[in-house]
Amino acid sequence: MTGKTHISCGFLIGTLAVNYYHPDIFTSITTVVLAVAGSMLPDICHTQSKIGRRFKLLSIIVRILFGHRTFTHSLLFTLLMALLLKTIHTPEVYFTAFIGGMASHIILDMLTPRGVKLLYPLPLSVKLPIQFKTGGMVDLSLATAFTFGGTYVIFREVINQWLNQFITLPF
Repeated sequence: MTGKTHISCGFLIGTLAVNYYHPDIFTSITTVVLAVAGSMLPDICHTQSKIGRRFKLLSIIVRILFGHRTFTHSLLFTLLMALLLKTIHTPEVYFTAFIGGMASHIILDMLTPRGVKLLYPLPLSVKLPIQFKTGGMVDLSLATAFTFGGTYVIFREVINQWLNQFITLPF
């Protein structure tokens, strides 16, 4: 999947976490930002990814040590990040958003023909039965749907009030 798709899914995950936990405005914004960051983190192993370009040296080191879509796309890496966040007493809303963003990235990459090394260090590629080309129409459609979904979660009360003015059910 493209960076845009991962970011838009992270945005949706963040808005859902905010909707669930109902934090204050500062925490809400931070939650969405952390979900987006989590959704980008697994691609630190790819030097041309959005996060790889921002942290070039780290990206090069991770790429040399592990390759692409291996360790950083695994349950092991996700578990280690979860343990780190718990160790530093990360608030639950931030933890949920960040790990949710990471998980969304891995699941989305399992929708590509290449799959991911989910059980790293085992060399098995894990893919979902349905697969799409990175950058194709489905990828773009998912990015759009996730963006609309996150926007709806944020503005659902206003949207629902507006829709109720125009739509009256006959029963």
